[in-house]
Amino acid sequence: MSIKVNKDGSWLVQIQRNNLRHTKRGTGGERAAKEAHAQLEAELAHDQKVEAAESLLGVKNRNQKATLANVPPTLRDYFADRWVKHANVVHNANTRLKSPFPSQYVLFYLGDLRLDELVEPAVINTFIENMKEKGALSFANRKNGQPWKTRVEELSHATINKCLQRLRAVLNLAHSEKVLAIKPKIDLLPEDDSNAVVAPSEDQFQRLLKACELYREIAPLMPEVVEFTASTGLRVSEVFHLTFHSVDVPRACIRVETQRHTRVVNGRAWKPKNCKVREVPLSKRALEIVKTRIEEGPSEPTDAVFPSRGGAPYVRLEVSDELKGKGFFRDVVKEAGLKGTVTFHGLRHLFAVRLLTRGVPISVVSELLGHSDINLTVKRYGRFASDAKVRWDAVSVLD
Repeated sequence: MSIKVNKDGSWLVQIQRNNLRHTKRGTGGERAAKEAHAQLEAELAHDQKVEAAESLLGVKNRNQKATLANVPPTLRDYFADRWVKHANVVHNANTRLKSPFPSQYVLFYLGDLRLDELVEPAVINTFIENMKEKGALSFANRKNGQPWKTRVEELSHATINKCLQRLRAVLNLAHSEKVLAIKPKIDLLPEDDSNAVVAPSEDQFQRLLKACELYREIAPLMPEVVEFTASTGLRVSEVFHLTFHSVDVPRACIRVETQRHTRVVNGRAWKPKNCKVREVPLSKRALEIVKTRIEEGPSEPTDAVFPSRGGAPYVRLEVSDELKGKGFFRDVVKEAGLKGTVTFHGLRHLFAVRLLTRGVPISVVSELLGHSDINLTVKRYGRFASDAKVRWDAVSVLD
């Protein structure tokens, strides 16, 4: 038994069994060599079981041998028999709704391979290369049998990473349940960070508010919703699921929390993204807006602060096919001359940028935004943080 790693990262693994030398070669350094060694040992152990079963029972059929040696199933079989059931339990409805496409790509390219074959770096690399070279695929057909045209031709690194994450999750489950001897190591591709987050400027925000006033008759709460969102950084779903029960006027804050009585989604109560409950302090203007809504009339604790019907910015009352489900916000943006520049989610960006440029620590901003990981906040808004000012000051030494 030996492992030899060369300076260029290539390696050689050898194991002596029954007067036979079994060899594997590859690249990737010492870690890859050790993984290959463990896999080779596992393969030889399987072969030994097959030989023992064959000599004991006289089995000649290859499938029977595989069963006796506990050879891992194919990815397609394991996915159908185990993963689907597991995912239905641990994933929420929204995750399951968004999850089909990574599984479709994984099964299309790798479905017929055994689980133990999928830990080979060469197999993973070929999978990535196929997705890059062949691009987007359509897995749905029209009524005439022709496939739907894909929205894009090339798969982005972010999309490929979703597929790799799905494959890694399935293999990790197999490893944890001792179906797979080796824990898979699947590295993700670097993602494109060239599209920077651009928040509306203060001038654009003021133009947007003026345009909102023009729509007050048909969308009475439009100006308040826009101003409140820019003052709290809530996501659109969080704004329109906010109830009076979740408003704490004495403490001047709101709670982003599960709403059990306002809306049921897929048979369950609505929950914030990442199931992360948080408190968001209210500025003077945001608190004013909430107090005004309370004073406007009697309301139940379960009533929405900004109701989604009768004038809410994102739902029209018209039922024509052209306007059905379309919001008023896009009309306001167009009226303000900001089409293609400002989005509703941009108000959340504005909230973050305002805080960071005024010296609020990025860790606090991350908590207020409800991000699952501070690295996400740094990636999106790091250039606005007070620490980023050091880069600009550093250049001044050249003067």
